[in-house]
Amino acid sequence: MSFQRDNSNNGELVYHALQLVAYAVLAILIMRLKLFLTPHMCIMASLICSKQLFWWIFNRVNFRLFIFSLLACMAIQGFTNLQNEWNIKGEFSNLPQEELLEWIQVHTKPNAVFAGAMPTMASIKLSTGRPIVNHPHYEDADLRARTKMVYSMYSRKPAQEVKRVLYKLGVEYFILETAWCTRRTKPGCSMSEIWDIEDPSNSGNQPLCILLAKESMPYFYTLFQNNVYQVLKLA
Repeated sequence: MSFQRDNSNNGELVYHALQLVAYAVLAILIMRLKLFLTPHMCIMASLICSKQLFWWIFNRVNFRLFIFSLLACMAIQGFTNLQNEWNIKGEFSNLPQEELLEWIQVHTKPNAVFAGAMPTMASIKLSTGRPIVNHPHYEDADLRARTKMVYSMYSRKPAQEVKRVLYKLGVEYFILETAWCTRRTKPGCSMSEIWDIEDPSNSGNQPLCILLAKESMPYFYTLFQNNVYQVLKLA
């Protein structure tokens, strides 16, 4: 009976070890999936107290002394990390976004529908409660398709075509961000260059976002603008 129980325990241990490896691979590939790795890793770390697994250590050193020493070393590094965090002082401030949110709150109806870059949409939804068509905290095929349609604003497509796409989505206001239009981390990675692969027929045109930043008429009206954001209303 003892032999069978040991085999069963070993089988469960192997299973959890393989599961931990799988979660680690997922965390490396997709950072947000650390949420699966972290709790499982903590559970597996508790096995350091298992005399059955680490008998070859505990036969040479005192069990309680070994565990206490290990926890003490971890506590030293943990306290250092806490001190580093406590030493970070400051206050988050994003004045251009605050101006945008205040304008939306005052000058748009509670049911006005917005579209734009997903991080900004999350702030609009949280701070103003306005409906949005794309959100970074939800992931499904329909959302990815809608986001791709919204991001056509940063392509080289004609303004009339993009307006028609946004109108079908029910969008009333688009938040245009110049940084999303001009930012280029490395060659081939700007939004317009990515769209050139998806939409080669318009690759020779100037990016629509640059054109609209200069003159939004006749397909959009510019209702608000600061050094970061430009609110476009569909004409």
